[in-house]
Amino acid sequence: MIDNKIIQYFFRQAEIGNWQILSIDEVENNFNIKNKSIYKAIPEKLYFFSYYSDLIDKKVLKTVSIEDLEISSTDEIIQEFLMNKLELMNKNKFAISNIVNFYITSPKFILINLKSSTKSIETYLETFDFSGNIVKKKIVIKLILGVWLLAFRKWLYEEESNSISFSIIDKGLKKIKNNTNLLELIKKK
Repeated sequence: MIDNKIIQYFFRQAEIGNWQILSIDEVENNFNIKNKSIYKAIPEKLYFFSYYSDLIDKKVLKTVSIEDLEISSTDEIIQEFLMNKLELMNKNKFAISNIVNFYITSPKFILINLKSSTKSIETYLETFDFSGNIVKKKIVIKLILGVWLLAFRKWLYEEESNSISFSIIDKGLKKIKNNTNLLELIKKK
């Protein structure tokens, strides 16, 4: 459907400051795509980053090996997931920053991407058995979402390196582990 060239086209337009004038029709015309297939995945530009995030999640899930699942603790596996996601997003950091800054005051954009981030964490947690009730699972998702959003913000706006955002992920997950027993409810399949 939407291949890497089209994703990179969206990011290139964001990098050079053309995000405001970019249209889905333009992308389809530029790549000679028929039947409005991009609209099915990205109904409007507001949804682009959410779509990209879903693609990154699929790649990240492939980076966590069965061996890692067997020998690592739950918090280490979640940490690896979040850190790998930031690592894969690095090459498009400037474009992502431009897109986020363009929509910074748009409640719809924020809501779409909060839902996308929540879905990302839910999808990842599906690789585990979750012993406990649904309320506890939702609390775990919200806590991990909070850690992700703090790390993502630092990653997005720090010019140095990923070390600060990685440190936030590490500290956030340790706090969750030390202050609750919620991560212990997550069992490896």
